[in-house]
Amino acid sequence: MAETRPLPSVNQFNQLLSRVVNLKQYPVAIRLFKDVCRIGVSVNEYTMTIAINSFCLSSRVDYGFSVLALFFKRCFVPNSVTFNTLLKGLFREDRVTEAQELFRKIVREGLCDLDVVTYGTVIDGLCKAGNTAVAVELLRVMEKGECKPNIHIYTMIIDCLCKNGMIDSALKLFDEMPEKSITPDVFTYSALVHGLCDLSRWREVKMLLKEMSDCKIYPNVVTFNTVVDALCKEGLVDEADDVVHIMKQKNVVPNVVSYNALMDGYCLQGRMNEARNIFDSMSSKNIAPNVRSYTILINGYCKKTMTDDAVHLFREMPNRGLKPNLVTYNSLLHGLFRGGRCSCALKLFDELQAAGLKPDFYTYCNLLDGLCSNGDVEEALSLLNALENKGEHLHIGYYGIIIDGLCKAKKLDAARDIFNDLPCKGLKRNVVIYNIMINGCCQNELLEEAKDILLKMERDSLSPDGVTYNCIVQGNLKSGKYEDAAQFLEEMVSKGFSPDSSTFSLMLDLLGTNEHEPTIFKMIQTFAPTSLKTKTMS
Repeated sequence: MAETRPLPSVNQFNQLLSRVVNLKQYPVAIRLFKDVCRIGVSVNEYTMTIAINSFCLSSRVDYGFSVLALFFKRCFVPNSVTFNTLLKGLFREDRVTEAQELFRKIVREGLCDLDVVTYGTVIDGLCKAGNTAVAVELLRVMEKGECKPNIHIYTMIIDCLCKNGMIDSALKLFDEMPEKSITPDVFTYSALVHGLCDLSRWREVKMLLKEMSDCKIYPNVVTFNTVVDALCKEGLVDEADDVVHIMKQKNVVPNVVSYNALMDGYCLQGRMNEARNIFDSMSSKNIAPNVRSYTILINGYCKKTMTDDAVHLFREMPNRGLKPNLVTYNSLLHGLFRGGRCSCALKLFDELQAAGLKPDFYTYCNLLDGLCSNGDVEEALSLLNALENKGEHLHIGYYGIIIDGLCKAKKLDAARDIFNDLPCKGLKRNVVIYNIMINGCCQNELLEEAKDILLKMERDSLSPDGVTYNCIVQGNLKSGKYEDAAQFLEEMVSKGFSPDSSTFSLMLDLLGTNEHEPTIFKMIQTFAPTSLKTKTMS
């Protein structure tokens, strides 16, 4: 086109640019725009808006503002579409404050007519950034102005409130809608259903679904999937299966998300045969299992130590044209280590890297914990040292795993050295790390050292939690230090914590085994949870 004489019109170039952008070839669109300007085509505001959009979608919003300067240089007036594109670009790059400032400038200087799309762009960006309160304020401004909010604006804010656990505020806003002559749609109801399901408010979910039916608004596949997924996570997989049957009766076709949720529900209950039946039935329904489908089933098999089935399924994925993702690899890594297959797990880790995937926090946790759990603490230490030498950002959790592994291997000196060296590495010891070290000392009958670490913990401005006290109480009970155990129990309860089931079971096991039975029985009567005391007395 550039070599054609006379040159094609700007409208033809605009059509070409639009098609390239629709194909998501943003760098190509940017090059085309630059070429068009270079060869002397007189671009218009539409051309420049396409260029701004391409820069914004390439996460280069600053260049988008450079194109905006061309508007004024060429005496064009940018419209709301142009500014909406820039606002969206700023929010896309998490530059929320700058987006808010641009919006205020548009309003203050009247740079363009504000329409519902402009408000919607800002409200959507604020909601995604978690600035719900500001989004609601902007909604109230709209309600008082000439540009009134529509159903999409209300639904955006209701959805945001629900996702932030503010379901009562969402319901209150929902109740306001009829007064504003705004009729909720299936998306509004779906957002509320999701929020209520997240909080297990099932009675209200049923009421809302009935209200939808009464209003002739029919749940779509997203609405049903929300309910199915929530029920499965609550352990109500049979009820979730019933919902899938209702979907079919309502002529709503379950999709891969529906069946993945059901599979996950069965896997969470260890009902692997039923999960596999769901997986196998998908093909007969012309639904292709996706990477998540495989990952759910692989994870389920691993948790049931059915590692061979998990590996077989993993190896099947490439034959289906699917590439395992990092979550898939992490699930199988955990399963292989749990099954004692360390060499296979390490080979899988090599495969993961060869596939171009970057190990994350969970990958390294699986590796370190897997090696420690299988008695190879030295190999785990070597891995941690290698990560340190690579200059990787090291998480305090990695050191917690190693310290725990060393304590269990009765290598307290090495564990102590790593624990004491953490501040030198720029890592702040947290309650979890202190608990691991205290537990290690207690397990190795170093009760005085455990007490010293507890004091050091408090000097570090960290408050002991229920885990801290249960560890130190159990350590004293196992070592026959019953008076000290009673003292720590008293301190625990005074700080609002209770003995856990392991501590209580240990006290029960000690009854009738030695001359200190009255002391132990008194501890049970004084400190055990009411429900457990009742069982003991009976």
